[in-house]
Amino acid sequence: KASSPEGKQYLRGMAAAANFAFVNRTIIAHSVREVFRKAFLRDPKEDLRMDTVYDVSHNIAKQEDHVDPADGKVKPALVHRKGATRSFPPGHEALPEV
Repeated sequence: KASSPEGKQYLRGMAAAANFAFVNRTIIAHSVREVFRKAFLRDPKEDLRMDTVYDVSHNIAKQEDHVDPADGKVKPALVHRKGATRSFPPGHEALPEV
């Protein structure tokens, strides 16, 4: 269970790993921009528009509501999509308005 001492330890470790991965992706993006700056003698953000469009963790567990097949009731579940992200249909309440 996620509420057990082991579950809590796992979730803390996963959060630390997600933070590390975010910083790592940010540093890599910055390094790539700097290479472009030196190669093209242009500002990567202003002139080349090398902005991060979307950054999402793809290896993290999240609490979601799902139907329990045993009784048909919607219940919270901790879902770990290893190497994938959840997708939603257009207009879903979980999506930000653009």
